Amino acid sequence: MTKLIVIGAATPTILRVIDDINETKKNQFEILGFVDSDTKKIGNDFFGYKILGDFEKVKEYNKNDVYLINTIASSTSIRKEVTNYFINLGYKFTNIIHPRVNIGNVALGIGNLIYENALIQPFVNIGNHCVISSNSGIAHETSIGNYVFIGPSSYICGKVKINDEVYIGTGAKILPRLSIGSKTIIGSCSLVNKNISSNKKIIGIPGRSK
Repeated sequence: MTKLIVIGAATPTILRVIDDINETKKNQFEILGFVDSDTKKIGNDFFGYKILGDFEKVKEYNKNDVYLINTIASSTSIRKEVTNYFINLGYKFTNIIHPRVNIGNVALGIGNLIYENALIQPFVNIGNHCVISSNSGIAHETSIGNYVFIGPSSYICGKVKINDEVYIGTGAKILPRLSIGSKTIIGSCSLVNKNISSNKKIIGIPGRSK
């Protein structure tokens, strides 16, 4: 079994995904526990698993013996900062992908977290350390950069280019063949119908810069 430490004790959904993986693939992962920057959580249980300590606690584990997955999803910049902290220490990340998500003909990096009922069509390219939430969709030939968050029930149409650290809110829609610049935030339920440059906040139907 692959020994796993989960970064961020905020969502129990990760546990169900891993349970489903272990049921399908005969105990692929052993969760050693969680680490979290909130010191008030340390020493408590998180739905049956120990919160081992803060991020420094990971240093007590041999980097060749454990893998990490980062569940932080509230901010793409924080997700990147925390992930890079562990990468610089030499720790390895793994993908956690719900077993009923079809990733045939999908190019996939490392450190990605893909929840149940996500739909990923063929010839999609996904970078590293992305979160793809439940019931979201990514259509054919779309390119997703690194540290991208795709919210629940959102949909990205075909041949779209999403650059690094984009945050796509719940229920947002992006129309075909568009480009979304890095570090852009797309608000929940917004509809994007034109190219968006970097560092924008987009809300509404159609989406407009805030």
